Amino acid sequence: MQSLDTSRCWLLASCLCLASMVGTVQAQDCTRPVGGNNTVLSPEDIGKTEFVDGSSVTFKCDIGYEQTGGSRTMTCTKGEWSTPTMTCERKNCGSPGEVLNGQFDLSGGTKFGDTVVATCNLGFKLIGSNRRQCMDGGWSGRVPICEVSKCGRAPNIVNGRPSSNAESHDYGAPVSYSCNSGFTLSGSKTIVCKGDEVFEPAPPKCIKVECPYPDVSNAIVIEGGSAPYEYLSFLTFECKSGFVMTGLPSITCEIESQWKPSPPECKAPGPKPTDKPKAPSNTGAIVGGVIGALALVAVAIGCFLAFKKKGAKRSSPPVDSL
Repeated sequence: MQSLDTSRCWLLASCLCLASMVGTVQAQDCTRPVGGNNTVLSPEDIGKTEFVDGSSVTFKCDIGYEQTGGSRTMTCTKGEWSTPTMTCERKNCGSPGEVLNGQFDLSGGTKFGDTVVATCNLGFKLIGSNRRQCMDGGWSGRVPICEVSKCGRAPNIVNGRPSSNAESHDYGAPVSYSCNSGFTLSGSKTIVCKGDEVFEPAPPKCIKVECPYPDVSNAIVIEGGSAPYEYLSFLTFECKSGFVMTGLPSITCEIESQWKPSPPECKAPGPKPTDKPKAPSNTGAIVGGVIGALALVAVAIGCFLAFKKKGAKRSSPPVDSL
């Protein structure tokens, strides 16, 4: 009986011990740890599949990021990982370099993933890539070069010539033109090498300017040369006696082979306008009316007196009858 009780005690103790061991093993296991933002397990721990109680793992920042604070280590305690405290921020590549005769636009930032763009100063052209990107190990590519812009040979023109026949011209270099004898320059005399490696403005033209003789009737030329009338030749006219000029007396031969202003005209003066009779004033009309009325009254009185005298003679008796 005593032996049976002893066996039961041993069995119970074994079960309790086994249960305790199973509980202890389950409490020690941790799942795969997850770190903070932009972190990954270190190469030493990334291949592990079991994480027992008391074990630790380390983290590192992801590509393009660097540690700015906190601890890289996390520990498994009773099936739970310690809180991750490691912080990682994007790497800053700093200055992308200095571009001689140019500059980088840094408005887009200089941190991992950012891109800067290089431009050259006016009169220079860029050699190489104009972009650099901030990578995990620094800036990609190389600093580009800005070279002086150059134009080729100055264009030739018909009936004229440029002042320079050089094979190339640096940015800002001027070239002037002149025309052969008998031709006139039309357009800009000087062209300049610009930043896009072309001359501006367009080269001038050499044209033949000759104005026809302006036949102005009833006029004589008092100043100016004789034909041919080339560019900027001028004539001044004067009307002959008895004629009047309309327009300006002097004209000039312009680039369009036309006289400006238009030649004047000499015309005979027209008849003078006649004077219109003046209307009688009110005072004259009144005086004339009064005189006319008085004349009528005088005639009437004369007629009355004559008639009365004639009647008196007829009523007197003859002298013989007295």
